[in-house]
Amino acid sequence: MENISALVWLYVKRRPFLKEVMRENVVNYSALARKISIEAFGDVKYENTVKMALIRLSKKIEKLESDLEGKILFILKNSSMVIKSKVAVVISSKSIDAIHPLSFAKSGRNITYILEQRELDNLPKKPSRCEENLNLITIESPPELEDVPGVISYILGALASEGINVVEFISCYTDTILVIKQADTEKAFRVLSSIME
Repeated sequence: MENISALVWLYVKRRPFLKEVMRENVVNYSALARKISIEAFGDVKYENTVKMALIRLSKKIEKLESDLEGKILFILKNSSMVIKSKVAVVISSKSIDAIHPLSFAKSGRNITYILEQRELDNLPKKPSRCEENLNLITIESPPELEDVPGVISYILGALASEGINVVEFISCYTDTILVIKQADTEKAFRVLSSIME
């Protein structure tokens, strides 16, 4: 029984959408148990055991997720937002010294620069990729952000659910930097304002 409960938890954990519907208690446990029994165990004979494990798990998820959501909302309510227009994103395989970026991130193969669009005139040569007419949203949060898992996920999920694509994303200590298309800025501002109220 314990082994089945552990496998059910692993199944649900790998599918965040299941955690959400279980937390909201809008799931058909019998149908889900049948699906898990077939996929995870190859047989429907475990359906009742899996169903009981799901019901117990949903109560645990509801408590954990409610506590976590409260902490996330506390962080967001104590955060502020700054928007900067006329921003560009430049991706280069080599360092560019002639510019003054607003922010940058370096990976093993590339460097992503976020800079004011007027800085593009200072580029010595054409970069690997350049995208203009973007806006920068900086969310400044309290230091407790470091201790609460899921804040960034909550922000990105809220934007994604409204069809807003984040072109670039950088997190630096308590600053969350999002680059979005100009056309999405007004909607993004509304979404972020609503979760930060």
